Amino acid sequence: MRIAEIAVVGADKRTKLEFIDAVCDELVFQTDKLIFGRLQVNPQLMIHLYGLELSDRLTPSWDLVSKKLLGYVVLFDWENQQAYEAARANVESLSERYALPLVIAAALPNGHTEVPDQLVKAAFDLSEQGQFTFYKLSDPPSIKGVLVKLLNAVLETTNRA
Repeated sequence: MRIAEIAVVGADKRTKLEFIDAVCDELVFQTDKLIFGRLQVNPQLMIHLYGLELSDRLTPSWDLVSKKLLGYVVLFDWENQQAYEAARANVESLSERYALPLVIAAALPNGHTEVPDQLVKAAFDLSEQGQFTFYKLSDPPSIKGVLVKLLNAVLETTNRA
């Protein structure tokens, strides 16, 4: 069996926990700094989701998972200016540290809105590896859509190599 590992950062602990719990078959454990869940895609593939705190220095949790990650999901609340600023800082930090695909996922109460791509690209310094999407925390299919977007970005990077 193959295991794909994805880090979920940004937002508060409750949001990361709800995001991971909404799509995982099993929420394995949670601490103040780490949330871990498993999603069995098929008999040959399992996805591990790690809800991690992002800080200026690497923590033991980052040491354990950063070398094996497929990519990152950066969560934030679209209607919260402080969450937006934190997401921008997280994207900048991750882009500087790691050359991995990332998806910025903005939570909306109604799950979607029409925002021009130019506005999103101006708001976030997105490299080729960065993608942006919206999701609704109470809608597991929209959360799975975030993961699909990240996996598509991973496939795009392998096609370029």
